[in-house]
Amino acid sequence: KRGKGLAKGQTIVTLRGEYGTSQLARKMPIAQHHANRLANDWASETRYTKYANVVTYGDSPTQTNPDSIGILLSGSLLGDDDHYLDNPFGTYSNHLNDFFAGGNYSTFYASVMSNIDKTNFNISFEDTHQGGIVTMVDGFNRQNFRFNVDHRFSDKFSVSLSNLYAKSETDNSSLDFFSLLHLTPDMNLYRNNIDGSPYYLLVDQFGTTDNPLYPINNTTNVSTRSRFMGAYSFVYHPTNWLSFDGAYSFEKQDNTGSFYQPYGYLTRGSYNSGGTKGNMSKSYGTELAQAWQFTANFNKQFGDFTTKAKISYRWEDDTWSGFNTGSRDFSVRDVPDFSAIDQDKAYNGSYTGQTVAENIFGIVDVDYKAKYIGSFLYRYDGASQFGENERWQPYYRVSGAWRISEDFSIPGISELKIRAAHGTSGQRPPWNARYETYSLSGGNVTKNTLGNKDLKPSKIIETEIGLNVEFLRRFDFEFVYSTTDAEDQHYPVPLPASAGFVSQWQNMGTLSSEVFEATLGAHLITSRNFNWDFNVTFDRIRQTVTKLNVAPFTMGARGNSDSPGAYYIAEGFTFGTVYGERFLRSMDDMADQLQRTGSEQTIADYTINSDGYVIPAGTEGTSFEKIVIQTDDEGNALNQQIGDANPDFRLGFANIFTFHGFTLYTLIDWKQGGDIYNLTNQWMFRDNIGAEMDMYGVPDYQKKTYDYYQSIYNVASPSSHFVEDGTYVKLRELSLYYSINKEFFGFFKSLRIGVIGRNLVTWTNYSGYDPELGSTEGSGDSTVQAWDDFQYPNYRTFSGSI
Repeated sequence: KRGKGLAKGQTIVTLRGEYGTSQLARKMPIAQHHANRLANDWASETRYTKYANVVTYGDSPTQTNPDSIGILLSGSLLGDDDHYLDNPFGTYSNHLNDFFAGGNYSTFYASVMSNIDKTNFNISFEDTHQGGIVTMVDGFNRQNFRFNVDHRFSDKFSVSLSNLYAKSETDNSSLDFFSLLHLTPDMNLYRNNIDGSPYYLLVDQFGTTDNPLYPINNTTNVSTRSRFMGAYSFVYHPTNWLSFDGAYSFEKQDNTGSFYQPYGYLTRGSYNSGGTKGNMSKSYGTELAQAWQFTANFNKQFGDFTTKAKISYRWEDDTWSGFNTGSRDFSVRDVPDFSAIDQDKAYNGSYTGQTVAENIFGIVDVDYKAKYIGSFLYRYDGASQFGENERWQPYYRVSGAWRISEDFSIPGISELKIRAAHGTSGQRPPWNARYETYSLSGGNVTKNTLGNKDLKPSKIIETEIGLNVEFLRRFDFEFVYSTTDAEDQHYPVPLPASAGFVSQWQNMGTLSSEVFEATLGAHLITSRNFNWDFNVTFDRIRQTVTKLNVAPFTMGARGNSDSPGAYYIAEGFTFGTVYGERFLRSMDDMADQLQRTGSEQTIADYTINSDGYVIPAGTEGTSFEKIVIQTDDEGNALNQQIGDANPDFRLGFANIFTFHGFTLYTLIDWKQGGDIYNLTNQWMFRDNIGAEMDMYGVPDYQKKTYDYYQSIYNVASPSSHFVEDGTYVKLRELSLYYSINKEFFGFFKSLRIGVIGRNLVTWTNYSGYDPELGSTEGSGDSTVQAWDDFQYPNYRTFSGSI
């Protein structure tokens, strides 16, 4: 009985079955540590549904409002007066192991190929299953069937037919990484709900964190896709120097979606009332993309000159349409049919769209004695995505090369070539960017996007120079330097209220790039039984916003301005600049800030704490300790550069070792520098469960209160504390193959067996899952916007092949 016969600080240990619970244990004296160990030993020897509840009476207040069997119904965790997060949990579970169960994947491929007189054909079938790594998620399945035929009617006329049918199914289960990472170790994911269903939804009992296993187990969300792709072409040679070819290709795609949550599906708001009455929706979409192309080819030798030329016309058409429908509140259980659902709560939608494009281009290639090489291209491109006043756009390319080693004999060098190219290309705007758009809600029409008749494709101007060297009969070296100006970038620019529309897609800026790339290949050892080939690649990329016709803005987690911003877009700034608030680490900066803001405080009122941050003097280790944010002269938090997502460089190292029938391949990637914004970690600070906040086992003189870490959380504003170095070295791939080249059983010509491991090991100081991440949704660029926001993590795979 509660408290009866217990002295101050003593412990009562309650061992319960599947209806039990656990609570954060408070500061425990030695006696309670023994009790806690006893409880955990008991829990570890039973099923997941049995675990310990450890509660201390006396020094620490206990949670109240339990039900008749002791399960806590409401309230929140209670902290000690010292505000340190240093108390052991009553029981411990590894939720990552519960959620990330790992999975199997397989690919089976079979093909038959033959050459019969004037006809070649290839028939193949492929079956792929990709399980993924999350428990209870089926992942992705695909089956491909291909049939290709080439037939030569005569020396002058031939045709090719290529056909591919592919069918796939994807399990789109709701993967709630946010809730997963907010679970505390004493939460039990395997308890039953009030209706007896598994995976207790309100897993923390206080309605703040959902069990991420519940929606996976109780929601069906499957999409299927059927694709039929065909490519049919002919080639006609009236002479040996002139030919004509034509091609037609298409892709027909049908997509379906099915979403179902049954009657009784539990949510936070409906948990104690029997759950919701369910929800169901279905969708269908179809798309047909077609292209026609006709080309005339010229190839003729004039003395020492070889000339190749072509002129071509291409027409493209892409048309799509679809609809979706759904409703909620079934009238009966376990009948997933629209006839059993409330029609008054139905919602419907449909869409249709089309893009058309055509272009004409010509190419002339000339070389003299295979020493001096030139190429020239001109293209005239038109597309329905362009504004009607900018319907046609011209593009060109000029390139040349000099094979120096063909003119001069250089000892040790078998090939030396320099080359250069300059040209333009374009990128089309989104298909709906040039149109006026409206929103319809409740019968009311709202103006959304203003059309733009002058909208142009972005124009990309690139200049490239390169050097190729083959030397000492063992080495191949290539170096490339290029500059690119991507002009007339597209962006939905906000409009003043007087315009009547919210925004308009405009050509608003130029992004300039400078790229260095190099590759060195080497045949280090070449012998009869052992060979070693080595290859190293290097690149360094810098991009700068050189022109911006709109006001500077911040781009958020998913490449848009709607989510919290951290990437600053402004003229003259590097693309990938991280902007936010900076926490002071220097007493000189603190003194300067006091002087600039006219503060009555002195530098003696501040000090540097053990984390290297400026704090009020005398507050370290107390609930009054907090960081100091750098401000402007008026005392407002100063937004400034706090990081740069661009790496200093990237290197790749590949090795191929062959010994008798064995082949060993290794690939190592090295990324040096490049900052990552760890928003995932910042969210952990909000809920007092960040790894840095755990003070258990930390000496008393080094402990920090949760109040201090809440000041670092900084109400989710982008802040310097959560900018981390993204340097890593990754063992990208390791594979070993063994080949036997001899007859087997009278009809096998050779046998090759292999084992492959990918994404095996990562060496990094980054605190998240993996430093190789980025913005994987919307239009974000993961290369230079490394934003950690609860994304699906990278994972390692092991496979074998025959």
